Amino acid sequence: MKKEKKEKYSNYISLKESRKIIRYNIGQMKYYERLKRKKKEPSEYTTTMHDENNIIEVEDLETCFFTDTGTVQSVHGVSFAVPKNKVVGIVGESGCGKSVTSLSIMQLVQAPQGQVVGGQIRFNAEELGYDEEGRKLCYDIVQMPTKEMYNIRGKDITMIFQEPMTSLNPVFTIGYQLDEVSFLHTPDITKEAAKAYSIEMLKKVGISMPEHTYESYPHELSGGMRQRVMIAMALAGRPKLIIADEPTTALDVTIQAQILELLRDLQKQEGCSIMLITHDLGVIAEMADEVVIMYAGRVIERGTVQDIFHHPLHPYTVGLQKSKPLINSDTNEPLYSIPGQVPNPINLPNCCYFRNRCGKCMEKCKGEYPHEIKVSETHSVSCYLYEQE
Repeated sequence: MKKEKKEKYSNYISLKESRKIIRYNIGQMKYYERLKRKKKEPSEYTTTMHDENNIIEVEDLETCFFTDTGTVQSVHGVSFAVPKNKVVGIVGESGCGKSVTSLSIMQLVQAPQGQVVGGQIRFNAEELGYDEEGRKLCYDIVQMPTKEMYNIRGKDITMIFQEPMTSLNPVFTIGYQLDEVSFLHTPDITKEAAKAYSIEMLKKVGISMPEHTYESYPHELSGGMRQRVMIAMALAGRPKLIIADEPTTALDVTIQAQILELLRDLQKQEGCSIMLITHDLGVIAEMADEVVIMYAGRVIERGTVQDIFHHPLHPYTVGLQKSKPLINSDTNEPLYSIPGQVPNPINLPNCCYFRNRCGKCMEKCKGEYPHEIKVSETHSVSCYLYEQE
């Protein structure tokens, strides 16, 4: 009886354990916050790109949240690259680490609980030039002090958030908020020039009465109009990389199609790269050049759109595609759903996180987490099924 009771409450932690976790969390949070405030020489956060044709390279990224019940490893060893003038789609179900990865790139992870604790984020800044050996110099955003990040965030790297109503300040006009971008990154600009530039940006994103919108407050605009304003704000700094975090989730299907078409057109016109975060495979098929599949904070598969849609390898990727309704699907048949639950993200063991939900699970899956296997030049997967191949 006592044994059963112990097993039943095994997920609970004692007061002693709770205090130990809190002490550990405080120490870790103070340490990483000090690192962000520390004054550094540019050489300390400057490194070289592995491929100068990429605008950003994420390598072995580790992002944690220090909670009262333990450390949540939201992003664990994530590696991928965003090439210049390309659209890279990040796909996965809710809670897989897509948004936390994007916030890590922007240095916007909710502090002090959330901290980037390891890895590299190499940003290809043109002004840095080359080193003596001819390698392209870049910034390592993980090592960069917060003060220096202000020069990049909103100018070279911008972000379109999921819900425009919570991203725009309700007490300021659209024009005031758009002008702020110009004043921040071009300090010597006049009020008249900032207004003219903001109106030009509103025209560029297809707003028919830009002067009227410029004087309006966020609550006076529809959801689609607010999202266009957010895109205009993202473009105002002439960025090299736009991170779009589920930009069409809060919109209806018609407006969603318009926003996606607008993003695609602007990407070609401006010559920038887009990192598109979504859980909609239809959006990825239409927009992206390359795809990264994430599950429980790890990258499990990556490749070109053709690789992922025509030759999916990981059982999770196959499950995602099967769960998408097709126009010729039998209406009487229920939609496919991947069985089981996502594992608890606190103190995850070093084994395949998908094994309890996988129909192809074997004995080896209980061992060490599978390393990334390169199936072709463009396609790689983390799964023991393809180890021999």
